[in-house]
Amino acid sequence: MIHYSVLIPQQGAIDSFAYLLPQLCAALGDLILPYEIIAIDDASVAPAASALDKLVHEYPALRVLRFDRPRGTSASLSAGIAAARGDLVIALDPGNRQAPSALGQLISRLSQHDLVFVEREASSGARRAPWSRVPRLLAAQARLDPSEELFWAARHEAVKGLALARGAFRVLPALLASRGFRVCRLKLAWGLPPRGAKYTPGIVERMAIRWLDRSFEPHLACEVTRGGAELSPHVAVRVPGVRDVARPRYVPQPAVAPVEKDRHESA
Repeated sequence: MIHYSVLIPQQGAIDSFAYLLPQLCAALGDLILPYEIIAIDDASVAPAASALDKLVHEYPALRVLRFDRPRGTSASLSAGIAAARGDLVIALDPGNRQAPSALGQLISRLSQHDLVFVEREASSGARRAPWSRVPRLLAAQARLDPSEELFWAARHEAVKGLALARGAFRVLPALLASRGFRVCRLKLAWGLPPRGAKYTPGIVERMAIRWLDRSFEPHLACEVTRGGAELSPHVAVRVPGVRDVARPRYVPQPAVAPVEKDRHESA
């Protein structure tokens, strides 16, 4: 059985992904337990998509999901979570080259928490006021900003069934904390031991959860097999009457059987 499912949303970042992949496989191999790596291709152009398909043949643990058109980071994470088979789900961006060395720190804290996310320790001069995040959150930007970092680990039961609205990946810790899950913020600073503390969402995050809920839209992603074919897609649908961001469920799209022609002609 798979124990670790690593989700890597990417769009055209094939060079960064190809650089990260062998290091990530080595770090996961040191953890002994079986793992899988799921790359969610957000409708990359043909050269990048072809290069990603080649990596599937080189790395047996790699799976590739592909969108029909660009959807953004939240949709990529939602599709990856739906396809994940591991007991623990880990998400990171392809440009995060320090992630393999910090995987152990993240996973070890899941013994006492349901979600652990990384926050880099900034210098005093680089710190931003909490309200400086409001424009980006309320704009529901679909993609990671260059200054942002995607790196978290969670128990599968904590994120199972999540279908994040556009831009809601930025408030995932607040979303799970508001639903009663135990969330830990892990602060990393180069040259210093990591510091973990219980995370409590602030007013900015609570406001963003309500605001981002308006922009949910159904989406689907197909998995690319090693033979080049595509498996049945998973479709995200919102459960009627539910207002929060995280309650949609994933329903596999049924296979369409060929229609048999009636050989009996009517008299």
